Amino acid sequence: MRNAIQQVRTIEKMRMTPKEALYVVYAVEAGSCVSGTDNFLDVVFNYSSWRHVTKPGIHTSNYLSMIISMDHNFNRLDDKMFYSLARGNIYGEKHIYGSGIGIQPGVYDNHHSPRFCPYACKKNKTVVVFDIADNYDYLSPTNKWYQNIKVKDFSKVPIIEDIITFNPADPSQANISFRQPIVSYEDGQWTLPYFNCGGGDIWIVSYTLPILAISPSGLPVCQGVLTMDIELTDVDINQCDIEGNEILHEFGSTHNCQPTTKCVPVKGQGFKRGTYLCVCEDGYYFPDPTAKVKAYNGTVVEEYSDLKNASDMASRFRCLPCSRGCHTCVDPSPCIFQNNYIIRNVIACMIVLMIIACCCISLVVLIYKNVLIIKTASPVFLHLMCLGAIIMCCHMLVLYPEATDNLCIAEMWLFHTGFAIMYGALIIKTWRISVLFTVGMTKKINLQDSTLLTGMLRTVLCMIVYMACWTVIDPPLTTPRTANNNLKFFECVDSAWTYVINGIEATLLLYGIYLCYVVRKAPVYFNESKYITWSIYNAIVIGNFIFISTKVLAATTGPDTLYVLNLVLLQAYVTVTIALIFVPKLWALKYPGHTSTSSITNWKSYEVSISHVTIPQGDKTTQTDDGELLPN
Repeated sequence: MRNAIQQVRTIEKMRMTPKEALYVVYAVEAGSCVSGTDNFLDVVFNYSSWRHVTKPGIHTSNYLSMIISMDHNFNRLDDKMFYSLARGNIYGEKHIYGSGIGIQPGVYDNHHSPRFCPYACKKNKTVVVFDIADNYDYLSPTNKWYQNIKVKDFSKVPIIEDIITFNPADPSQANISFRQPIVSYEDGQWTLPYFNCGGGDIWIVSYTLPILAISPSGLPVCQGVLTMDIELTDVDINQCDIEGNEILHEFGSTHNCQPTTKCVPVKGQGFKRGTYLCVCEDGYYFPDPTAKVKAYNGTVVEEYSDLKNASDMASRFRCLPCSRGCHTCVDPSPCIFQNNYIIRNVIACMIVLMIIACCCISLVVLIYKNVLIIKTASPVFLHLMCLGAIIMCCHMLVLYPEATDNLCIAEMWLFHTGFAIMYGALIIKTWRISVLFTVGMTKKINLQDSTLLTGMLRTVLCMIVYMACWTVIDPPLTTPRTANNNLKFFECVDSAWTYVINGIEATLLLYGIYLCYVVRKAPVYFNESKYITWSIYNAIVIGNFIFISTKVLAATTGPDTLYVLNLVLLQAYVTVTIALIFVPKLWALKYPGHTSTSSITNWKSYEVSISHVTIPQGDKTTQTDDGELLPN
């Protein structure tokens, strides 16, 4: 390890990369050191937060400058006084580890050696003082904390002049002029972080100040260096992505956390590398379920990165992806509601059977279109009712898979288009009957199927235009919901557009009820008002109840319940209506003798007018444009 440190030193003129600096920290602590301060870290340091701890040192430096400016030496002091000054610098500030006063040879003669560097430091809750010069050459050219400050230009340091009176009664002791340099924070400098081997065996950073005297030329000259040493033991090396004002900000983003993990600094670990955890990113989980700490230790990651065969780090220190839909997780448990496809398959089969049944009914209407019971019910509109029912059924097939934005749009189009066609056809043909039985005396009314179809298509077209605007402006999209079991599922979002179209459809159904009331006394062969009324009541009451239940229950019970409720809703809108309208007609076709015909006299003998409806006064029949015989 010492060889690795030496290799870093050989490129001293080149600045260390943060990675190299971190390895030096690791290597120095892992090895042994020789007395000295040669192990520097050439990294950027933010010293501004420690400016206040330099004040005791600045005061001591100016005090010693005053003495040497007066006496031109420090001989009025002794060793104990120097140790006391060093001790005084470290009191009151917990960040200060030690303080030293390096004396330039020739200005202090009371020590047994020309070299004297008293030093005081905190150790085991006590203060230890000793002379660094006994085991360490502080005057060495490689000793940067001393040499860098000594060669600094102090020509701009202010020299103050005081007029001092020591004894007012003695003229020789009054108004004496005294000059001395005064240093400030800007006259000192910070060292790079270094390992103080022999001076505490710790990583420290020093603030050094000159002890200035006045040279014969009248300029400030350095006669010693005072140092304030700040221990970095309690300073964390933050290798994570730094936010804010970090002291050692250059170590930011030097972590070795791999993709799928993120770096989280661990506070209170001190000046060492690897003081972080690689925790799983959101959407990933720690692969070892038995681990007490669900993260990779930064120290282990750093040591593994030093190995030559560390190419598998990405796979070794990775987290595993959560199940789909999980923002966070601790294991691979699902977060998305798993659809019960047994239920969905059964419902899909029922829907297919409903579609087949509608097709069969439409085929029967086509075959028996000239039979009175079918003819009087307007076959074209019966076909349209079957078509609308099939389209509404198809919306359930769209809801079969998991909801997506596109499926939500398709479901909206299918349901409301089918509703407009099915109930539009039902109501328009009821409206024709209401017109025939409210005209009064003889009057010709042009009510061809083409005329009615035009009116119905206008209604459907208005619905299509509305849905087109809905799709373009604010399409129904999916939103995540959470069921009672805390699993997420996706549901199509309701908006104001949804409630407006529901209101339009409800208004259409209410109008249908009104028409049924108008034709309630029409003859039996074409009087469907009773069945139509039941159908519409069923759609309004039961349909709306199920619709509201769907919105309330589906928020908590999950998509399977929602799918079942949609099936029930479809039965209210489609199955019941189709059954009420078509079952009596199919029964009459199969058992014509059971159908009441007392109000019809030999209906086969009547001619059919195809151009208009005639209601002659006192006649027994009313002829419609498309062959409907409406007996009176």
